[in-house]
Amino acid sequence: MKMARPETLFVVEDDLLYLTLITKELEKMGYTNIISYNTGKEAIHNLDTKPDIALLDYFLEKDYTGMDVLKKLKKRFPDTQVIFLTASDDVNIAVDTMRNGAYDYIVKGDTAFIRIRHLLKKISEENVRKAKSRSIIRFQIYVIIAIILISLLGILYFHYFIN
Repeated sequence: MKMARPETLFVVEDDLLYLTLITKELEKMGYTNIISYNTGKEAIHNLDTKPDIALLDYFLEKDYTGMDVLKKLKKRFPDTQVIFLTASDDVNIAVDTMRNGAYDYIVKGDTAFIRIRHLLKKISEENVRKAKSRSIIRFQIYVIIAIILISLLGILYFHYFIN
């Protein structure tokens, strides 16, 4: 059994069969916090759950497109990684999604789940590196603060007890 992954994933797909397939594949990968929507409107209304990663269909039917969801999501949570899924292999669409902050663009097909698996692993590894980097920076800040406080105590000691 795969280790449970703590990330919150949004899956926004209007094709209910494909939505089910993606969700089952993510569960096989160990993801347990998967929130699925079949409209962009539902996803946008539930942004408060702050997804770590979003898998968005580009051509959503009805209200909002995948690009609409991307823009609203990135505006509120710039660190959320977005992977687009679409049946279209139009290069202009891929470039447009990437310019607007998408992490990557996957054309639905035989290799889509392999690419999803690869990209999610890559995102997870990058998130671990970022977390380690933040921890190191935080530690360095604590050390600097400690040095400053010790220096101030030394100055106060010298000023009041030596003079």
